[in-house]
Amino acid sequence: MKFYDIPKTLEKEIDDLDVSIKKFKNGDLHPTKFRAQRVPFGVYEQRKENTFMIRIRMTAGGITPAQLEKTALIAKKYAKPILHITTRQELQIHDARLKDLPKIMKKLYTIGLSSRGGGGNTVRNIMASYDAGVSPEESFDVTPHAVALSTRLIAQDDSWNFPRKFKISFSSTTADNALAAFNDLGFIATIKDGQKGFKVYVAGGLGCRPRRSKILHDFVLEDQIHQVTFAVKNLFLLYGNRKSKNSARLRFLFEELGKERFFDLYRQEFEKQSQTPKLELHHEQFINKNKTQNELPPRFINLAAFDLWKKRYVQDQKQEGLKSILIPVALGDLSADDAIKLARFLKDFGENVIRLTMTQNIVLRNIPLEYLGNIFECVNEVDTESHLGSACANITICAGADTCTTGVCLPKGVVPVIKKYLDAGKIFEKLDKDFKINISGCPNSCGQHHIGDIGIFGRIARNNGKALPGYWITAGADRHPDSRAFTEKCGWVPARNLPEAVTHILDHYISVKDQYKTFKKYFKSIGKAEIKTICKRFSSLVPYFENDQSFYYDWGAKNQFTTAFMGHGECSAGIYDMIEVEMKAIKNNIKKLSDPNFEHLKKQLLWDIVFSGANMLLITRAVDPEGETQTFEFFKQHFIDKKLVDKRYEKLIHDAINHNNEDLLKTQDLVIEFGKAIIKLYHSMDNSLRFPGEEIISNISKKNKKKVGDIEKKEALFKDLRSVACPMNFVKTKVELSKITSGEALKIFLDDGEPIDNVPRSVLGEGHKILKQEKTEGYWTVVIEKK
Repeated sequence: MKFYDIPKTLEKEIDDLDVSIKKFKNGDLHPTKFRAQRVPFGVYEQRKENTFMIRIRMTAGGITPAQLEKTALIAKKYAKPILHITTRQELQIHDARLKDLPKIMKKLYTIGLSSRGGGGNTVRNIMASYDAGVSPEESFDVTPHAVALSTRLIAQDDSWNFPRKFKISFSSTTADNALAAFNDLGFIATIKDGQKGFKVYVAGGLGCRPRRSKILHDFVLEDQIHQVTFAVKNLFLLYGNRKSKNSARLRFLFEELGKERFFDLYRQEFEKQSQTPKLELHHEQFINKNKTQNELPPRFINLAAFDLWKKRYVQDQKQEGLKSILIPVALGDLSADDAIKLARFLKDFGENVIRLTMTQNIVLRNIPLEYLGNIFECVNEVDTESHLGSACANITICAGADTCTTGVCLPKGVVPVIKKYLDAGKIFEKLDKDFKINISGCPNSCGQHHIGDIGIFGRIARNNGKALPGYWITAGADRHPDSRAFTEKCGWVPARNLPEAVTHILDHYISVKDQYKTFKKYFKSIGKAEIKTICKRFSSLVPYFENDQSFYYDWGAKNQFTTAFMGHGECSAGIYDMIEVEMKAIKNNIKKLSDPNFEHLKKQLLWDIVFSGANMLLITRAVDPEGETQTFEFFKQHFIDKKLVDKRYEKLIHDAINHNNEDLLKTQDLVIEFGKAIIKLYHSMDNSLRFPGEEIISNISKKNKKKVGDIEKKEALFKDLRSVACPMNFVKTKVELSKITSGEALKIFLDDGEPIDNVPRSVLGEGHKILKQEKTEGYWTVVIEKK
């Protein structure tokens, strides 16, 4: 049984990666180039030094017992003996050593599994409803569609070269339990006039800047999904933003192009795909039926605990006499030994018996009624949370800062405590089965906090100038595709108080639950105000470090909380956000010039275009003008005088300074051309905020060039960035770094608070090294080695 076909080229690609690893270890391959090679293989560096995580593709969450057993054996031999289940229905292996990566990949290859596409700007794991094919509520089984599309896409070379990651999901029910409406491309099964097809959603997504998807088709036939997918894929490849990683997702391309142009371009691409070969849907592979070996004797159990377990975790399938069983896996971590034990037991039930869920659990399927006793014994023999109420299975988390380089807090440390509090208060039993608590270690939403009934994400808090771990609490999401809504922020609490705060929130809700049909209705009525009050109470009572140090240690952490070496900061995103505000204004104003409804505003629109054009890229020069006149003067100085912008636009700048709007009206075409020229210049900018033709000039004399580890003995370029706010302090850092060459050092001073929280992390995120980070006399000294 296969959940995707592996491209024939993969074995050679693994050999090529092996060569690159050896070159990297010998110092013959630049770290940036090596990262670009390994990340598309789903290989990510972990916070623990010299260890890597591998993300394994599992289309539709499907894996056979034999594959599960062998994957667990691989983890035991080469990495941490745990398999982690992700929110995209994949498995992760953690703590692998660099030299073992090719061995792991080759062993996965021999069992029909691959990590290719587990990371980078690739087509990611294609998800599907965990109960597709067995749910009594479904329109039809979408597993064959997800598998066929996955096989087709991963065989195409351009699927590994998107501007940014590309995520797809299939839901078999209109309620969308596969979150299809929250992906780049989502298919929700429906039947119209007796024909199978899909409602299609596009340009959705979570992350730190979530967007609701848009309806692309109300209905397409099932044999058109390849045509839809390749049309969206080609649109993304052709028009996607490859300049700014922070604005490169498909949802931002939709906003940049606008709905009308996006759909026009899509329709053009859709027509081009009309002759593309249709997908081969192998329905026969995924027939759900009893495949139990006759020699397995049924176990009949007469216990109240068995009856309670069946009530909590056993569901009827649409196939008569067959059952599905949810196995709640603590933190999504299944030990290798338990995985082996479970896999060997399940071999007696056939190959089509396991699905991984988006809530980081395991669902068994096609289990005959008479074997529920056997399953009950097996589940209690391995380490699961099957003894807790079913709502515990819907607490979803990300890996957090114990492995992730961008993490802030440790969800894996705090969640077991939250579960103990909720279990002690019998709260799990009082919540609906589908009540969801989603927790991310940072704003990036890997724990899907934007779509939880309660959504929680990590933050850096401060008290009396000292950093401590905290969590924002949000709530009130709606996951139904017809009424989608993200959570709303209510307030924050120290990490130390999070278990207590969550318990108080749910206690309040349960006390009035009977008065509200859903948690969202409660939230909209009185819940938001109650949650805000709870957050305010905890956030206003943080003790000083001297009085209670526990608040300055995260749950499960051995060391005091610190922002040093935490990973990517928010500065870079802030730079591009500021630029793109002006870029959007230019585009909107140019569009308004051709609209008769704005005829009376033409002069002002033209002036606004010139101002936005002049202001748009000034941040890249690390200047912060105090008004209109300075904006235009700085633009002339840094762009026209330095020949980055054509001198013929200088008159526009002169007219704009003097508000000669009549003259601007006479040169309308030139104004439009100017706006477009600035946007084009932006797209030519490299990651160091430089434009074509600009030279890198080192400000350090040859005799004073420093080497790594010698920073105290040799001179480094210096910049005092105290009193410079974010993100301008990071811009100035980038500008100074552009003046030196690889291996040279830059020393900067930064204020406490946001500057020290964000600038070093943003510097690390761009591949540079932090050689020194020390606090002295109320400010920080940071020494950076340029990559």
